[in-house]
Amino acid sequence: MSVRRSLSAAVLTLALALGAGVPVASVHAQQSEASAANPGSIRQALEQQLGKRAKLKLVSGQDVEGKVAEVNNEVVIVSELTGMEFFGATVRLDQVAAVIVRTSTP
Repeated sequence: MSVRRSLSAAVLTLALALGAGVPVASVHAQQSEASAANPGSIRQALEQQLGKRAKLKLVSGQDVEGKVAEVNNEVVIVSELTGMEFFGATVRLDQVAAVIVRTSTP
């Protein structure tokens, strides 16, 4: 009988560890993720870079790098493009897959 009790306790512990418990499920429901499905998170990242240089990785795989000049609900305007300093670009926010920024200098 003690082997059966040990096995039952092990199964219960494993079930709770794998998320069968209610508290674990409620924690996951409260988390907010940055993802492509949430264009607001891309917009917020770009707003933090206003006036600074950033590289935008587009859904198509292309890169647009330059100074973030303006951000609104639909587009980001990038000025002083790298390698084409006298040009700018307007990019739809739903086409931005990632915002790449320098966090520290070497």
